[in-house]
Amino acid sequence: MPNALHSADTCPAPNMSAKDFRRTRHIKRNLRLHQQIRDLISANPACKYIGGNAPVEALAARLGFQPHDLAITDVKIERRILTLICVPHHVWNQAYPSAKVIDLRFQARQAGHAAVLVPQAVVEREPRLGNSQLLARTRAVTLDATSRMAVLAHLIENGASCLSELAELVKHPDPFGAVLQLVTTGAVTIDLEKCITPFSLMDTACPAGAS
Repeated sequence: MPNALHSADTCPAPNMSAKDFRRTRHIKRNLRLHQQIRDLISANPACKYIGGNAPVEALAARLGFQPHDLAITDVKIERRILTLICVPHHVWNQAYPSAKVIDLRFQARQAGHAAVLVPQAVVEREPRLGNSQLLARTRAVTLDATSRMAVLAHLIENGASCLSELAELVKHPDPFGAVLQLVTTGAVTIDLEKCITPFSLMDTACPAGAS
């Protein structure tokens, strides 16, 4: 069964040409890349996901790129808006299309956009991506004021504490999700460069004694 599933995922359907199959695969990859970018941005409270940038996408089209070839999106960091041009492996690793991407960045900057190239490998870097996807699943979680204050008071009084310890302070159907949701609001911090576990340390955004 695993072999059959793998074959169905990597081989064209009987009535689909190889060209159409590659296009469908690239479209799915592009949608996934957009979602990964959004998760990474949403995990950082200092950043705000804005969405696509039509003028830069039009520049890409004039250079011969299809809509599914690149993942282009704007992100707001404080008062500055950056245009991320995320480049899939199959474009980044080939000399000619990667040269066109560099040209796209140049043209976008000439048009007044703060364009930055981001290889797919950077987007998919672990454990940050997995941690960001975990935090993304807490977006819909709501935490009552009493539980929020209990978590913050504990951190203020005791300093950095592990996730499981803080979850015990929360009365919620998903106590871990409720505490992790505080990361996305900027109320508490956690190291996204290390895999999030029940023993991951969390702290207030402005720990006592910080300059």
